[in-house]
Amino acid sequence: MKKFLFSAAVVLSLTACLKTKDYPPDERVLVTISFANVNTPDTVKTTDTVVTRLRITAPDQCYRYEGLDTRNSGPNQFDIQAIGSKPNPALPLPTCDPFPYSKDTTFKFRLTTPGKYTLRYYNGTTLMQADTLVMVPN
Repeated sequence: MKKFLFSAAVVLSLTACLKTKDYPPDERVLVTISFANVNTPDTVKTTDTVVTRLRITAPDQCYRYEGLDTRNSGPNQFDIQAIGSKPNPALPLPTCDPFPYSKDTTFKFRLTTPGKYTLRYYNGTTLMQADTLVMVPN
């Protein structure tokens, strides 16, 4: 009987620690935002870091720039989208200043194999700009 009571007490104490609540919804959700300007160098040496200057825009001041989504879409070809966040529409929405959000930033990366590379910048699913980058040996 003592073993049974001890086992029941252990089971009750462990199950009291289990959480059954749902997590609250995220305050912000990720969305694609737009490139307004992209400036990629034409030629870079294999030992250099490629620095592309970007201007990112979004409809209002509730948006924030979070980073880039870069995908290899073919031999020496990359598709790039700007990723931002905005308040979760499932929650009470804050008041946002109605003028557009804009951020100047850089995209830094290294490529080690000489050759021609195509960098395609998308606003959503629409191609905004395609740049050719030539990587030359030292």
